[in-house]
This record gives sequence, C-alpha cells and structure tokens, in this order.
Amino acid sequence: MSGVWVFIVKGGPVMIPILALSVVALTIILAKLWELWRFRMRLNKLSHKLYMFMQEGNLSAALLSCRDDGTPLGRLFESALVHRSHERADLTRRLERLGGDVVADLESYMPALATIIGVEPMLGFLGTIVGLMKAFMAWERMGEQITITILAGGIYEAMITTAAGLIIAIPYYLLYNHLVTRIGALARQTEERTEEFVDLLTVTNLREPLRHAL
Repeated sequence: MSGVWVFIVKGGPVMIPILALSVVALTIILAKLWELWRFRMRLNKLSHKLYMFMQEGNLSAALLSCRDDGTPLGRLFESALVHRSHERADLTRRLERLGGDVVADLESYMPALATIIGVEPMLGFLGTIVGLMKAFMAWERMGEQITITILAGGIYEAMITTAAGLIIAIPYYLLYNHLVTRIGALARQTEERTEEFVDLLTVTNLREPLRHAL
C-alpha cells in the first residue's frame, strides 16, 4: 500500500482529479449494476403478477399492483390497463412514449459515466505535459548543473499520470459497454413483455370497470 501511495504522490496534483473521478465512476457502475438487477427482478415479478390477475379477470388488483410499483415501469403497464379500450395503434403510440421514460430511467447517469471515462486519459496526458514542463524548466534553470535525480521527478510525474489515466479508463470502458448491453437487453425485454400484455388485453377483451382502483 505504501508503494502505491508513493506513486500517487509522485504523480503530482493531477492525480487528485484522476483518483476522485475514478471513485465517482466506480460508484456509478456499482449503483447501475444493482439497479439493473433490481429492474430485471421487478419486471419479472410484476409481469407475472399481472398475468395471473388477468387470467383471473381481476383488473382492479392488476391496476393496484402497477400503482404500488411506483416506477416508470409500473406506469407503463398501468397505462396499458387504463387505456385498454383504445385502438391498438393509439395504445401502442401511448406505450411507446412511456417506454421511453423506462429506458431513460435505465440510462440515468450513463452520460456522466461516459464523460468520466473520456476525461480520465485526457487528465493523464495533461499530467504528462505538466511533468515534462517541470523537467524542462528545471533543466533550463540549472543548466549544466542539472542531474538525473532532478529530471526524474518531472518524468515520473509525466509517466505516472498517463499510466493512471489509462489504467482507470480501460476497465471502466469495458464495464460501460457491459452496462449499455444490459440496458439494451432490458429495454427489449420490457418491450416484449408490454406487447405480450397488450396482446392479452386484446385477446381477452376485458371491459371490467376500474372504479374500485381509481
């Protein structure tokens, strides 16, 4: 651990934003992994409950389950129930707009994560320039009295910050792509479950009033 701390110190002040942003990015990644896992569980649970209620013809219980969910996903299925008597094309357009809210919720903080991943190598290169400037300024100031030890400080800073920026950005970029893939898969799964639910509403042609739940 002490060796790592020595490298951080030798990396100079640019290491502060590099490490701070890496912590923010890691927090976003862990939070998104947890959020996506919970979304998949909630989607499976809610769609199963709604299917069971529809088989029983209990629309009021189905509507209450959607409202208890309290998320864009619940509002998506709630809209399908409330507007089930509309024409299929009109209902589909309405659900597409709400589906966009579900996807937007899944993609929250992803732009910030992408920005951090893009900025990390730039900060590393900035540290490289700063380190080399320090080395050349020391060389200019000391002239023939310059030593390898003095030059090494600036070169150390230049190399360490570049390495740090890339070491952080590369695995985070891979994790970002993994999250994007999972979000896309969940969006498609949500669309499929919604279409199946609309098909069930259309086939059963249920018209029970929802006054008890409204």
